[in-house]
Amino acid sequence: MREVETGTAGITPSSVEAAARDLAQYLPPTPLQYSRAFTDKARCYVHIKIESIQPIRAFKVRGALTKVMRLHPEERLAGVITASAGNHGQGVAYAAAAFKIPATVYVPETANQLKVEAIRRLGAEVVPAGRNYNDAFLEAMRHVERGGATFVHAFDDPDVIAGQGSIAVELLRDLEDVDTVLVPIGGGGLIGGIALYLKEKRPRVKVVGAEPTGADGMRRSLEAGRITTLDRVDTIADGLAASAPGKLTFELAKRYVDEVVLRCSARSGCCSSGSTYSPSPPAPPLWLRSCTTTARVRTKRSSSCSPGPTSPTRS
Repeated sequence: MREVETGTAGITPSSVEAAARDLAQYLPPTPLQYSRAFTDKARCYVHIKIESIQPIRAFKVRGALTKVMRLHPEERLAGVITASAGNHGQGVAYAAAAFKIPATVYVPETANQLKVEAIRRLGAEVVPAGRNYNDAFLEAMRHVERGGATFVHAFDDPDVIAGQGSIAVELLRDLEDVDTVLVPIGGGGLIGGIALYLKEKRPRVKVVGAEPTGADGMRRSLEAGRITTLDRVDTIADGLAASAPGKLTFELAKRYVDEVVLRCSARSGCCSSGSTYSPSPPAPPLWLRSCTTTARVRTKRSSSCSPGPTSPTRS
């Protein structure tokens, strides 16, 4: 198996597998659950990767732990800083608590207060900063420049991406005959790690991203061929509310993601949800109920992916 590094900051299938091995010391693998309801709707066998049983109830802990584990001991002692609307902040706070190091999380003033309190309970210092994620990010970076703490990016970091990609390692271990994987997109760290690993290990697997219509920075960037920043983000899915992908996640998506579909989750009400991005001729539309922090897996129910009389072989 060739190791791809050019343009991906050294992220390879081996680095993703190493992250999966290291994370096993702290996090048990999450289950891949067969869904009868989604299978009936999608007319194909559907399995869901259940990341909601993680200690912070989201996959973000994988990337944060991987980053902190890979820091030099002296770097860890200086602590970590991040900016987050909630889930990533909890992941960094959890990782810092596991290694008994200080953590500071800059959050926008509009952040979900339940998530903010969860960050505090994990022992991190919370600093409200600005009206949105970008304001919090800029303030966190100013703090980093003043001190020696390490900034843990929410998605555009090789170690964070490798950690999120560990989901794909578990996925192939549990279900060999995958043909399509559907992954939500915020900043692109999750789909970047998953897509790189799957495409290098199983090139025929189709990787499809799902974005909210009010936060479709990745789709617009892929269409434009360059990173495009949204003027406004409008979605109730705060974990997917990135205004633009990162440089690294954009390059990974260009190389490995087959298609991006949009679904409405706007605060202001519903909207058209039929837009897609695909570098190749459009494929038949995939059914998608909502965007969540789980990877969705479609396996062949029949050669034509139409409903059949047989029962699923996995439960």
